[in-house]
Amino acid sequence: MKKVTILFVVITLTILSLGAAPLSDELIVLHHVTTTQMNAITSPIQGSLIFNTDDNEVYERNATAWNRISSDGSETKIVAGDCTKITGTGTIASPYVVIHSPPPRTCKEILDAGLSTGDGNYMIDADGCYPEVPFQVYCDMDGGGWTRIDYVSDLAHEVHFSGGDANRWLPTDFSLTLTATQISNIRKASTEGKQHYHGTCRGVIHYKYNGNYHDAFGFRFHDGHQTEYNKQSYGSVNIIVSNDGCASNGSLSSTDFDINDIGVPIINVHSKDNGNNNEKFGSPLTNNPAWLK
Repeated sequence: MKKVTILFVVITLTILSLGAAPLSDELIVLHHVTTTQMNAITSPIQGSLIFNTDDNEVYERNATAWNRISSDGSETKIVAGDCTKITGTGTIASPYVVIHSPPPRTCKEILDAGLSTGDGNYMIDADGCYPEVPFQVYCDMDGGGWTRIDYVSDLAHEVHFSGGDANRWLPTDFSLTLTATQISNIRKASTEGKQHYHGTCRGVIHYKYNGNYHDAFGFRFHDGHQTEYNKQSYGSVNIIVSNDGCASNGSLSSTDFDINDIGVPIINVHSKDNGNNNEKFGSPLTNNPAWLK
């Protein structure tokens, strides 16, 4: 009976001991060293652990170097994303250096970064990293880093409406070589926009006629806003009419509009003098792209 009682007491004490907080002299203590001392250890065994007092971190030895262990007990790993590049190996001698390096979003950013090789085609990443993939654009570097927005086709010089003169937008917007998202992202990274619109005409007034502007063209832009029409002034949009051959309202001629607005490219035009079989108009859009910077 005594043996059983004694055995029971010992077991109870053992359980209590395991459940109690350990004393300080019962802990496993790693050697505390400075970085200099750690790197001076001769032939350290792979898997050895040590505490570095310079940065208060635990390091583990691999086959060639000491590597810091993160707070969750795993080896620190850094993975580069599309907008970062990493140098170093993560060791004391060669620490990781993470550099935020987004690709150029516009031609102007390429020029400002000193990466221009003159006018020509360049790859840009207009949204800065994600999710759109980089794409090619033409850059006017000599002119200051303008990004060109091209059209798929021209506005044909032909009769577009019938049934008499009336205020009308074209039924279909112009097609562009870049996607709407790509153009919008270029615009977000730009502060200026410009475009020349060359309107061809035969019997279609584009701006002024007999001293009034009742038939003046209007323009709708890619960013969604549009100008006034049937007026001399285009309001807040900076437009200069540099030539108004269509004011003759007769033989084949043209009117030229120089537009400075961040909303370009033009995606549609508004006309009024347009409603019979002899009234034709168009525009060589592919020769007059929009530019953003």
